[in-house]
Amino acid sequence: MRINKASPPTVAQYVLETVRADILNGRYPMNSRLDQQAIAAELGVSIIPVRECLRQLEAEGLVQISPRRGVFVVELSVDEFREIYSIREVLEELAIHKALPHFTPAHLDYVRQINARFVQAIHDRAYSTALEINQEFHLALYEPAQQPLLLDLISSLSTRSMRYRQIYVNLPNRAQQAIIDHETILAACRAGDSAAAGKAVRSHLRRTLDSVLATLKVPHETES
Repeated sequence: MRINKASPPTVAQYVLETVRADILNGRYPMNSRLDQQAIAAELGVSIIPVRECLRQLEAEGLVQISPRRGVFVVELSVDEFREIYSIREVLEELAIHKALPHFTPAHLDYVRQINARFVQAIHDRAYSTALEINQEFHLALYEPAQQPLLLDLISSLSTRSMRYRQIYVNLPNRAQQAIIDHETILAACRAGDSAAAGKAVRSHLRRTLDSVLATLKVPHETES
């Protein structure tokens, strides 16, 4: 059984977070078959939370459960990635517009502290950690909007795109660009400029999309 000093409060959550992380960090490659019994044995749990975990991961788009064949890690799809980011641009611009009027100095400082951890992870070349902190940063930005359904949608799409973004943060020059983008977003938030903050968020997401497509050598679509 793997030891996790910061284990989630329930067995089901522990299994879900562990297997999800193993997919996102490439321990389970694309199209590989997940052995439920082996996962249960490795994590020291029964088969029931593993099955629950895999159903949740299927809902997140990370695995495909095929009757009589088993469970397989889903292959990356450029079309899906484009679609995810076109939706994220709209939702996250809306979220920052709704959140910014409710920002307090304390919340802004909280978001800045998260970003400082992101920057440190980049400097330490801990790119997988930086990816997780990046997601935390975005969700913290939108938290004051008090729109739980909107945040759930953003969180789900962000998790679904994590494997693609692993490509982005593992390239140091692109990781440095993410630091610049975050500072631009924070500057707009400090100024209380909702329009500028929305534009900065949208530009940041679009830049990530274009950079990943360039890395994959896929031409990006020209905006109309």
